[in-house]
Amino acid sequence: MADHRRVEFVNSRGSVTIELAMAMTLAIPLLLGVSAIGIRLGRTLQATQLTRDVAHMYAWGADFSQPGTEAVATELSQSYGLTSSGQAVLLFSTVYVVQQTDCNAAGLQTCPNLNQPVFTQRIALGNTSLFTSHLGTPPSTYVGSGGNIALADYCQQASLVATGFSPLLSLAGGQSATVVEGFFAMPDLSLLGVGSGYYARFLF
Repeated sequence: MADHRRVEFVNSRGSVTIELAMAMTLAIPLLLGVSAIGIRLGRTLQATQLTRDVAHMYAWGADFSQPGTEAVATELSQSYGLTSSGQAVLLFSTVYVVQQTDCNAAGLQTCPNLNQPVFTQRIALGNTSLFTSHLGTPPSTYVGSGGNIALADYCQQASLVATGFSPLLSLAGGQSATVVEGFFAMPDLSLLGVGSGYYARFLF
């Protein structure tokens, strides 16, 4: 009789172990997934706040081509590293719709970019290899000191038209807007299947 109960106990213990192993195969990936989503949520909130803060500063006239202002953005993005080899990039763009008076001031007989949204400034901070702007990328040959682009260039060079801007906002001739785009790489989270980067954009 005792031997029979012992066999039942051993069989019961073995089945519990199997059930536990089966449950853990589901529970562990679920736990890792929830943890990864939580971490990503925290990082995306941080990235969104950073992009919003610098976008407000840029809209109010802060010059991010200057070392002091650049240092502020770098300090805000410490967890990502806003360096040429870091895990983040911020793109600052001023977009302006060309009007006839601009073409006249530039001394142009014809004005190819009349009534088109064009880049008048582009400043990039961080690792620019991570991301290409959704608005377009002005050729570096036209981007001068402080990220500024000359009047004669943005009135006539087709490569300075902000092709991705029109769907975002409709501006009249002579109006401008500032846009800050941020991309933040998260390569460690890509291993957990929740994406490898986050994009944020603020327009004023």
